[in-house]
Amino acid sequence: MSENKLTQTDATLNPPTTDLVNIKINGVAVKVPKGENIIESARRVGVDIPYFCYHPRLSKGDAANCRMCLIEVASTAPDGSVRKMPKPQAACTMPASEGLVVETETPAIIKDRKGILEFLLINHPLDCPVCDRGGECPLQNNTLFYGPPTSRFIEEKRHYPKSYPLSEHVVFDRERCIQCARCTRFTEDISGDSQLGFLKRGADIEVGSFASTAYQSKFSGNVIELCPVGALLSRNYRFKARPWDLLTQKSICTQCSNGCNIKYDYRVDKIQRVNARLNEDVNEEWTCDRGKFGHDYISADSRLREPLVKRGGKWHPISWTEAYALVAEKFKAAGSNVAGIGGANATNEDNFAFQKFFRETLKSSNIDHRLGAYQGPGAGPIFSRLGYHTTGTTIAELESAKTIFLLGTELADEQPILFLRVRKAARFKGAAIVNALDRAVADTTSASDFADVDLLYRPGTEVALLNGVLNVLFSKELVAAQDGLDFSGLQSAVAEWTPEKAAAETGVSAESIVRAAELLARGSVAVIAGKTVTEHAYYTDIAAVLANLVIAVGSPAGLNIPVTDFNAQGAADMGVLPDYGPGYTPVASAGLNTRGILQAAASGSLGALWIVGAELLEQYADTKLAESALENCQFIVMNALSLTPTASMADLILPVASAAEKDGTVTSCERRIQRIYRAFDISGNVKPDWLVFTEVAELLGGGAPYVSARDIWRDIAQTIPTHSSITLKSLGESGIRWQYAHPAPKPTVAAAPYKAPAAAGTSRA
Repeated sequence: MSENKLTQTDATLNPPTTDLVNIKINGVAVKVPKGENIIESARRVGVDIPYFCYHPRLSKGDAANCRMCLIEVASTAPDGSVRKMPKPQAACTMPASEGLVVETETPAIIKDRKGILEFLLINHPLDCPVCDRGGECPLQNNTLFYGPPTSRFIEEKRHYPKSYPLSEHVVFDRERCIQCARCTRFTEDISGDSQLGFLKRGADIEVGSFASTAYQSKFSGNVIELCPVGALLSRNYRFKARPWDLLTQKSICTQCSNGCNIKYDYRVDKIQRVNARLNEDVNEEWTCDRGKFGHDYISADSRLREPLVKRGGKWHPISWTEAYALVAEKFKAAGSNVAGIGGANATNEDNFAFQKFFRETLKSSNIDHRLGAYQGPGAGPIFSRLGYHTTGTTIAELESAKTIFLLGTELADEQPILFLRVRKAARFKGAAIVNALDRAVADTTSASDFADVDLLYRPGTEVALLNGVLNVLFSKELVAAQDGLDFSGLQSAVAEWTPEKAAAETGVSAESIVRAAELLARGSVAVIAGKTVTEHAYYTDIAAVLANLVIAVGSPAGLNIPVTDFNAQGAADMGVLPDYGPGYTPVASAGLNTRGILQAAASGSLGALWIVGAELLEQYADTKLAESALENCQFIVMNALSLTPTASMADLILPVASAAEKDGTVTSCERRIQRIYRAFDISGNVKPDWLVFTEVAELLGGGAPYVSARDIWRDIAQTIPTHSSITLKSLGESGIRWQYAHPAPKPTVAAAPYKAPAAAGTSRA
């Protein structure tokens, strides 16, 4: 069911036109965009207006209810006279208009602010010493700056049950709530689950979920940071620390490939909490719950702190010197009959050193980082057609698409920040959403709540569905002519796929197919394909038809088949592929891919295998093959953080640093390179992956060793042309999306064969 589209006038959600108006704020004349909120305009002249409920990314629907941002407003008449409004106005909803005169510090406003704060504190408990928000609380700060010295109210405050568990991660203290509506607006405007709302009325009003059900949002952690008081708190962080007890370090979330900016708050060598860090190009200021609450593994008690070797079926600690000697002995004996798997969870520097160690020291290209079903040519199935490997659209550019086509993805799980951008595009920017789902995987997704049309197709009929959409585009003449492109061959190839035939094959109604085609013809199109597509047995055929689709609608840069693991994009860029080196440079002799490596190991013919953080038993598409490989390989060494099921089957485990314990860079699914920074050392005996490869290479007579991640980046910049102009300093806070050095190829159209579902089937992890 399609959600109503809103017209958003907020300056951030829908930037105003370039029309400027003249206003005065505290006597200072300034030109500002027409319709901009006065609270935003005031910042342009360095005037700070206090607030609680205002937030630049939330709609104004339930705003202006805390009244903390009151201002005096007057308008200038044509004759030059100034006419004052009889009552103070809320700066967070007052739009800028020509001739407006604003005063923010009059005696009346100062008195009003004191009154507002006095009212807010009538029932708010004065328990700052035990409140987790103490020390970083806007209510506490505003009371000190703008509030009265004492309260005139001596009556008993109202009481509610303390620490009500709102969700798995969020605890709710109703006594502290000031009804600012930030949390309720977030669930409606941003996450879309709309699970929080105001209950009751008047003095009894309170925030809650419907019928007191659990708050089950995938983005619930954001309400903790949005809450301007200590009403919504983290169950994990509660009573653990104070802000002044903690040190903070910038980093990048490791839970998926979106590259969300975060910051670790830690004490000594333990992370106490994770908060979002502002990056307008990526996550804005949001996190998913996996990102906010999923980094406990870094400081877990199960972390390995010394190398372990298996003897007689039991683990024994050994020194790094002994571990290196064992690795050198085994890999030297195996010669070039060695292989490496992993790197999707390692930094770019780790991966560059990893592939360099194998190719230059061990003389082997048997390396791969991919654990999914598709392990074809490293250049990918769309590079030759469109000029890029995975994604053509940036995360931020999704907002400007007229139509977004989701194929085979539960975006909120696979790419959570992309999901928030898609929803923002639909809710606030008027984008149409076409949501195509494999009915064997799911009947609905989170995007179904706001999609304009759902295409629920039979398993294995993706190509038929897409050909049906292309047929409508051509038959209804919705495809505009493009210079240098001849669509006649493609038009003939899809001519048989009428909406009726496609409907019979896919189970999607002909009307829905026609509707989807009409929406895709609206203008710029962004396509996002998910795991159902990438894990399909005929992924390359589906990718070929998707390329036809974006070319036909005039959006050749609109196809996105993003990687899902933390730094899988960086691993490919750095050359952790059997057929391509750093920068996608073809190697003279291609090695084995992941499947080939595991098959060799399962047969007992592989001399040595080095696994870099890859959880084969949990993530590899063919679990039985992974088990057989780990059981029969002659020697396995694994870089690991803890004793995982895969690590437990190795012969030697090397404890390596997590993302919080090393410097380096990572590359997100949109090719954005960003920095991570070392926060602490969990143990002096734990090493970054790149250092392990460097020291073993030196032991085996390899090249000059690296002494820092910075040294490796210099080597990367010299080796990969697309990275040559990027320095660690130039990455700044937002990172840089690397650009292809070659010009984009001329788009080509090509029909893809269709296999019947019975023959095709699917192959999923």
